[in-house]
Amino acid sequence: MCVLGVDLILCSGRTVTCYRDLREIHSYICDDRVLDIAAYNTPNNTRMRLLVLVANKGAEILENGYSLAHTAISAGPTRLAVPPSLHALDVYAFYGAADGSLGLIIYEGSTLTSKCLMEGRGLGSVVCLGWFMGNGGTHLAVGRHDGSIQLYLIDMENMSGKPRLKFTYFCGEPVTSVCGGCVGTDDHELLAATFSGRIFGLRSQRLVPGVANLTNIPQDALASRRAKLESEVIRLEKQTANEREKYQRNTRSLHGGLSAPPLLDIQYELQGATRDGWQEAKITSAVPLDMLFIYCKRKLDLLTDNAAVLSICSSQSGAKDLLATVRCQAGTRRLWVRMRYILQANDPVSRAESVQVLIYALPSAAPRVARLITLRLPVLPYYSQHENMDKENEKRSWCQVHITGSFSVAEMTSWLTDALPGDLPRPSANVAFARSHTLLRTLLVCRYQRGMGIFISDNVTTIAIIKDIISNCSVKKNIRIEISTDIPDNCCVQSFQGIKEQFETEYRTYKDNLLKKAISALELDERATSEEAPTICNEYQRVWSISDDTLTDTHFEELVDTIDEWYVDFRSLTLRNTDYTTERVKLRKALKDCELEQILLILANENVMPHDID
Repeated sequence: MCVLGVDLILCSGRTVTCYRDLREIHSYICDDRVLDIAAYNTPNNTRMRLLVLVANKGAEILENGYSLAHTAISAGPTRLAVPPSLHALDVYAFYGAADGSLGLIIYEGSTLTSKCLMEGRGLGSVVCLGWFMGNGGTHLAVGRHDGSIQLYLIDMENMSGKPRLKFTYFCGEPVTSVCGGCVGTDDHELLAATFSGRIFGLRSQRLVPGVANLTNIPQDALASRRAKLESEVIRLEKQTANEREKYQRNTRSLHGGLSAPPLLDIQYELQGATRDGWQEAKITSAVPLDMLFIYCKRKLDLLTDNAAVLSICSSQSGAKDLLATVRCQAGTRRLWVRMRYILQANDPVSRAESVQVLIYALPSAAPRVARLITLRLPVLPYYSQHENMDKENEKRSWCQVHITGSFSVAEMTSWLTDALPGDLPRPSANVAFARSHTLLRTLLVCRYQRGMGIFISDNVTTIAIIKDIISNCSVKKNIRIEISTDIPDNCCVQSFQGIKEQFETEYRTYKDNLLKKAISALELDERATSEEAPTICNEYQRVWSISDDTLTDTHFEELVDTIDEWYVDFRSLTLRNTDYTTERVKLRKALKDCELEQILLILANENVMPHDID
């Protein structure tokens, strides 16, 4: 809900409705659900402009019930915050995103643009935004899902500048609301509310009782407030005890009937894969958790935070399933579990369906009733970044799959949930959206309607997986479809050219890591690595001088497997299934040795130069 003068703006689902004098003046239906909204005046003051955040789409400007401009924000914005001292006619708004980043949305002339001011850098997703006036400036208050609260100093003269972090506080559970103001005194403080219903205030300095502005409040008023709070606490404690006794009496009753324990209040969210391939499941409970039991029919790589201990049960008789337990520390209400599933190129089943993960959450207090959480790991987890549909016009080597049949839009959307992470656009007459690969930066553009779908990408493996998934789902639903593909001959070469610099960088980092580990195993003394007269060569000296903190994990082996899949899928989709085992072995050797000319020749399907194979 938003109020501008005498106008009231209400948002429900996908609908934005404006009221004036209790009468509806206009409405607009967005492509997907509305996440947040802000209202602004127009130069003639007879209309209003609305800045709307739409799920999976980005931001949109509405005026008088019509869309004026749209921009896609790949970070996935979730909340808006309008600067308090903004001129009435200026359209500026700060946004917080699901990846933890902060940015600015600007509407000038007829163009709507966005700018990222601060990257997420592993911080929790932004749940709420607010303003705090005090401490010598205007501060943007940010509440996150990981329980952290930050105050950023904003330069109101240059709002496009990078915010300065001034304060940080961690409350241990997701923050649902933040707001700056004064409560009881003239000193500024930040009021915050959490997932469990706790409300507290934050100040830049400790408040000393009996001094400062508290002396301005009469003692009778303070005593009355305290007595009122004490009576409220006593009433709540008594009500809680009565409810507990009522539940225990019902469960121990001798009369026939069923006892229905209360459902464990848990919120969970599965995020798309980052550059390292991990998908993070965030679990938040209203009561402390004791254990988590994780089961999957396939092998997964698992990680969890420091507030829990992960134990993976060994498989019996060569089974391919996974059973793991996560034991939580006392009082743990929030934790994350990271999962990674490596797609097997030679396993057609793994490429045609998502991976289901079952998580049983067990509370530490009675009643000891577990809550089942069902997660699905998509086959293409890297396509988590939303992009503008204009990128379809970029000059790329587009691969295409065209599908026709007697399927509905809702069925196609359901099939794509096995392939893509996050929420897909709401089914409508025509659905169109674009995603980008977080590691390779390749694009996937999806357009479909009832009975027809077109999917294009500059990644041939993506097209092959989409084709396999839709074919497999249609067989399960007993729906007849026709599939045709259009694969250009230079798709593999053009895709490799796009990641050529990244591949070389990852190769050098990969070699440095191997060399660093080998030198460390030699246990060299200080004389061997001294700067005055070292006994090792300059290259080894350079690698040895690299600190362990700067040596990061590389994606080189993953890139090698990805490019190898490109070549295999290209030969399969273009019906060139003649024996290419020798070329594939040469390709993998050239990839591991970073021989760029040899790689390009093989991917271009030209005559390969003589090359010795070990």
